[in-house]
Amino acid sequence: MGKVVIDANVFVSAAFGGVPLDAVSKAFSTGDVFLSPAIIEEIDGTIRRLSSKIGEEKTGTLLTLWRRFQSHCIILAPKEKAVICRDPKDDAYLHLCIAAKADFLVTGDKDLLAVDPGSVAVLPDGLKIVTPRQ
Repeated sequence: MGKVVIDANVFVSAAFGGVPLDAVSKAFSTGDVFLSPAIIEEIDGTIRRLSSKIGEEKTGTLLTLWRRFQSHCIILAPKEKAVICRDPKDDAYLHLCIAAKADFLVTGDKDLLAVDPGSVAVLPDGLKIVTPRQ
């Protein structure tokens, strides 16, 4: 699979199994997975927001999985700050793709899926933006 960036929602969904878990597992078993400080912060915030909905036990399990996930990732601090996506907060994923020279961005986010990597000069050649099912 190569170098992979995984969207926060895919990771959080993976904790509950199914296709997202399969995609995350495949990314780890076939390539290098990258995170940035901005994405770590986003996932930490998502888990905090979910805690009132999923309860203390599931939050603890999710945090344990998240820490394990982080420990197996390569952390990069992207310098690129280009505006690429129609939702500017999603640019953090594209900036990480640039820094990592990623082959894949795994996401279910419609704004990221709408980006045509071939038409954005700063994105790595050959970057594929795919859903977990793909």
